[in-house]
Amino acid sequence: MKSVRRVRDKLRTGLAGLRPVPPAPEPTPAPAPAPAPARQPVRSTPGRAPETVTAQETIRQVTQLRRRIAELESEVQENRRLNRRLAELTDVVQELLIPISQRDEDKLRERLEKYSESL
Repeated sequence: MKSVRRVRDKLRTGLAGLRPVPPAPEPTPAPAPAPAPARQPVRSTPGRAPETVTAQETIRQVTQLRRRIAELESEVQENRRLNRRLAELTDVVQELLIPISQRDEDKLRERLEKYSESL
């Protein structure tokens, strides 16, 4: 019983410091590249040909990275929501494991209703 309480307390303290993160703003479109982008060497290694990247390729990569960051932020929000639901479910299970003589039926009913509403 004490171990369940410790886990519940850890979950609650871990969730207490979390604040909702506003969604990332949509990436602004990058300015159109010059009609004929010149390839410029960006790195040269002795014994190898220099690698080249156009401005258009760089813009495409930056846009993809911004999109990926937005996806990761939404996944973090989903994980936070699931962790909160897990903590609520842990509270309900803990109340159900308490012997009937020590159980507070009103408190149990309240937690079950709260959990059912969150589904």
